[in-house]
Amino acid sequence: MPENKSVFDPFNFLIDSFWASMPEKTADQLSTFKKDVLTAIKDSVDWVIDEEIKWTDRHVENARHMRDERCGKEAEQNPDPTASNPA
Repeated sequence: MPENKSVFDPFNFLIDSFWASMPEKTADQLSTFKKDVLTAIKDSVDWVIDEEIKWTDRHVENARHMRDERCGKEAEQNPDPTASNPA
């Protein structure tokens, strides 16, 4: 056993026994398949997260432009009376 187990872990023992019951070549192929599937899932999740981050940045930037346009229009409609009257 590669790990030093201070406490007996029946669940891990059961999993190790499952892998040990298979022929070595089959266990290697199955473990490679399992790792490939898990890696594909991880890559897909990473891609989805990256896309969400990208779209969040786009939405915030669009909101910033909309806010700037709205503030500019409000300034045109309600000019500051103190700015045009020099004292």
